[in-house]
Amino acid sequence: MYRAFILCSCLLINSVANATIYKWVDHKGVINYGQIQPQRQAITPDKIILKAQKKGDTQKTPKSMVDSANVITRSNAKRKAARDKKSLAAKREKQLQRNCIASKKNLANLGYSSSRLHKDSKGNYSRLTPADKEQQRKKLVAFIKKNCR
Repeated sequence: MYRAFILCSCLLINSVANATIYKWVDHKGVINYGQIQPQRQAITPDKIILKAQKKGDTQKTPKSMVDSANVITRSNAKRKAARDKKSLAAKREKQLQRNCIASKKNLANLGYSSSRLHKDSKGNYSRLTPADKEQQRKKLVAFIKKNCR
């Protein structure tokens, strides 16, 4: 059964590869195409022979199922990389927005009072001197101008 299927497939592919197409103009002036030569003797058909693709053609076609699968795999990898890049950019944008909100809040809190305690990166609380406040204010303003809209 399997051999018969393979034989029929090969014959079908061979007949399609060697197919001849005829082109003719009928009595109304309409151009027609067909695989069967017209029977009327008043019509002279032009024979169009389909040629197999040459090795030097610019468009490359996969030679086997493995090549086809490799092409699909590369295409999927490119699409996934593009999606990942967009996703990463969106995450960065979201984090930047959060940092902007926090910076604006910290800038507003700097001006409230001199007796306010501030927490440093180690978790220690201290009061900022006027010079420290000004330095912190400059950092926050520079970050907001650079990164926030």
